[in-house]
Amino acid sequence: MNSENNIYRRPPAAGGKASNLVVFLHGYGADGKDLIDLANPFSMAMPNASFISPDAPHPCAMSPSGRQWFPIEEIPNGAIHASENLLNLLKIEAKNLDLSSKEVILIGFSQGAMMSMQCLLINEHQFGAIIGYSGALRDENVKAAESQFIDGKHKYADTPVLLVHGQQDEVVPFQSLENSKNLLNEIGFNVQTLSRPNLGHGIDPEGISAGMEILKKLN
Repeated sequence: MNSENNIYRRPPAAGGKASNLVVFLHGYGADGKDLIDLANPFSMAMPNASFISPDAPHPCAMSPSGRQWFPIEEIPNGAIHASENLLNLLKIEAKNLDLSSKEVILIGFSQGAMMSMQCLLINEHQFGAIIGYSGALRDENVKAAESQFIDGKHKYADTPVLLVHGQQDEVVPFQSLENSKNLLNEIGFNVQTLSRPNLGHGIDPEGISAGMEILKKLN
């Protein structure tokens, strides 16, 4: 991921120096602009946070005006390779704000949720929290992080993780919520989940509220 990547930004609502960096990771075929307005509600929960929403590095094969973190046919391994580039970008962004990895929160939707979980698993440093909407994790994604395990448990298993999924999701099956939770639980994470009846592939106000609660606890 290079510096030509477009990054949408919102400074801390409270003004002044950022105490946290919240990173929105968009879904397949969208771009950073798609999620940056979520800074409005989330900044109420974390007024001293700076918000960014980067465009994924590659043009989307199925939607030329959109972007992709990796080609859809490369699920699940595509996330592993793509995460290394994204982690470099996050390192630079955090350093520019004089923040540690622990002060960075990832909030992803769909392919972006898969990326946020993969980054959580393979990053050498601990993140503040991960919130994934309509995401999916597979065995391969977990196996890629085995160097981070101590006695079968992930060394950053105390990181807060919230996964939210619509029961009517027509793109990423609702069953992915339970699968992802189980995979993370097996390596020590205590995953909070929220299933949303009547919600398709999207983010609703209840899901946003649950995410805001995670951020409030970190303040």
